[in-house]
Amino acid sequence: MISEDTYSLKVASKEVTTSKGLEQLISYSVYENKKFIHSSSYGGRFFSCRQDKPKIEAINSEKGQVGWMIVGYGICGNTVSNRIELVVPVKSMRGGKTLYRSETIIAKEVPKLVSKKNGADVWFYEQNWGNGGTASSIFVPRKLVIRKDDHSSTIRKGDVFQDIGVLESLKSNEWLRPNFISLFVAGLEDANPHLMNYALENYYKTEDKEWYEVYVQNGSKEELFRLIRKVEVLRDLYEEVKGSVTWNLELNKSSKSDAATSTGS
Repeated sequence: MISEDTYSLKVASKEVTTSKGLEQLISYSVYENKKFIHSSSYGGRFFSCRQDKPKIEAINSEKGQVGWMIVGYGICGNTVSNRIELVVPVKSMRGGKTLYRSETIIAKEVPKLVSKKNGADVWFYEQNWGNGGTASSIFVPRKLVIRKDDHSSTIRKGDVFQDIGVLESLKSNEWLRPNFISLFVAGLEDANPHLMNYALENYYKTEDKEWYEVYVQNGSKEELFRLIRKVEVLRDLYEEVKGSVTWNLELNKSSKSDAATSTGS
């Protein structure tokens, strides 16, 4: 870890029976200089629906390691997705105590970590079925931004449109590569008209209109532009009232120093 202190992670798993059947209960503990530290919220355990042992990957900034990614399984059936736990310790975060932040996500594949000056960007895909079934389902790109300094840390939703070249260059399976409807739905999820417009201008295919209508009522270009206008109004409204509502529409941007050093895959 980047510090004069030493941090370690211990992970254990055991078979348990839940309402979903036989699962793995994965528990983890974080230590600073061999001393146990607590979560800033409710970290420390999660369930994995397959019997595979959890895998652990380092989360690295350009300066060195800032945390860990624990990989289990969150959807097991006709389709399979990973359950991912992101863990980042922070020294003297609250009342002089060292704690750790954690975030759980469901990802179609193990996320791609892109190192930044003060943390890392986490790129991943969520499966979305819309009003259809597995055959017409899509894989929506998502992004989390981890930023860390000596006394603070954040794990926040990132702007998929920013550094979209990273997403487009990822060496993924063919069915995970960006397409119009996956990018457009990502924009809808985040109330991000810039991403929606980019998808429409660069990826729209008239012959796929019927597929698009599994996710929107009308898949014509004209109607999709109209949806973008509505989202622009929503985004403007949010900026006016965000101090009074609980909408999760914040999109964390990279800092200028991050942007200057950002790299592709």
